[in-house]
Amino acid sequence: MHTSASRTQDRSRRAWLLLGVAAFAGGFQIAYVGWLNPVFGYFGFGNNDPSWRYLLLAWTLSVLPGLWMPIHLTRPSQLIYWVIFLSVYVPSMFVPLYASLDGPAAVVKMLLTLFVGLFILGLAHRLPPRQLHPPRLSPGAFRAGFGWAAAALVLWVVVVFHGRLQIVSFAEVYDVRFAAEDVMEGSLVNYALMWLTAVIGPCLLVWGLFRRRPLLFAAGGLIQLLVYGAVGAKAALASLVVIPFFYLLLRKNTAAFGLKLVWGTALAFFLLYLGRSWGDASENLFYWALSLVFMRTFGMPGLLTEWYREFFQRNPLTYYSHLKVVNSFLHYPYANPLGIEVGWFFSGEPTLDANAHFWATDGLAALGLPGVVLVSVLCALLFWALDSAAAKHDVRFSALLVSFAAINLANVSMFTTLLSGGLGLLMLVLYCQPTVSWPAPQARVKLRPCLAPGPPPATS
Repeated sequence: MHTSASRTQDRSRRAWLLLGVAAFAGGFQIAYVGWLNPVFGYFGFGNNDPSWRYLLLAWTLSVLPGLWMPIHLTRPSQLIYWVIFLSVYVPSMFVPLYASLDGPAAVVKMLLTLFVGLFILGLAHRLPPRQLHPPRLSPGAFRAGFGWAAAALVLWVVVVFHGRLQIVSFAEVYDVRFAAEDVMEGSLVNYALMWLTAVIGPCLLVWGLFRRRPLLFAAGGLIQLLVYGAVGAKAALASLVVIPFFYLLLRKNTAAFGLKLVWGTALAFFLLYLGRSWGDASENLFYWALSLVFMRTFGMPGLLTEWYREFFQRNPLTYYSHLKVVNSFLHYPYANPLGIEVGWFFSGEPTLDANAHFWATDGLAALGLPGVVLVSVLCALLFWALDSAAAKHDVRFSALLVSFAAINLANVSMFTTLLSGGLGLLMLVLYCQPTVSWPAPQARVKLRPCLAPGPPPATS
């Protein structure tokens, strides 16, 4: 039963959340106009100077979800929901208007459809998780099975890439990737790399933080470095930042997770923008930080939304034939994977892989705007399945375990995230792992001075 004081507190937190969403939307718009467009305008981040009416619509559609976005974290899928909202949804409200290829009026229908899609995703949290009956595994048996699997995958990668592992700068990763393609040709080691990056490494990182075991965390970090050294996967290194970041937000409580996340992100945007003059043309470390945050993490999902809308408005839809199972009985109308086709079309570079989030690949590319609604329903069911698999665990643990997979879902197809992106295996881990509770804080023992015993009392 809610008291008057608790209702007042809830309304106050909701108001602060709405203000935080508005601050983030404003920070993104300022960063786009003031840095992304001048620095990366050649890449597609144009500025067509949309009218105030279209920008007002973008602002309205960005802030309105603050009325229902979760403040308290009660399910792991809510963390993924927040990542999609901040890194895909809000940028997709603004970038297509600024970078529109055929006028902002053509973008409005897509913006409204994405709003409906986000609302559908939120309905998953209205469904009660299903009570599952996982296998009875002892903690020792689970750890042994996981350890043997991890060791086998690491050995596989080391044998294949023996003598070819190298840690290089981000500017040289594409050379590593091209060399890795020749090494992996004809082998299945790509599966080992994907499972290590998306499942084994993140699990060890999370368990190390969760149980305060530095050696486990270090083991997870070494696995991610191994993958980076083999194929130049920057995402492997990103996990070393993403997982500790969410740990800091979750380690005390989940009561105000939404507030901490949105205000923290908005503050980071403004601080980076204020220091933008440090990231000059010499491409120093601060330039890479600006590029990673403004362009890669938040700008690209919005730009790819517009690219996919425009491309598949004028070219054949895939009707999900871009999926390996479906294309066995339905013709795929393109010679290259989706990302290569779209990237080549807009950049003129035949090797640019414009992989995009699930609303673009499994929505706009598959069925156009109706596909956005359909894949939102499917993703909502995936959220419900994840919450059911994780129901027995502390939400802080399960949310942290899938935090890196949330970043994948914001950048690639939902089906890719579920299978090779590791989310499906992480759900299996949550289902099979014995129940995990957040470790209780160690009690502080107050030491008192101990007096030496005196002589025994005299007896009469």
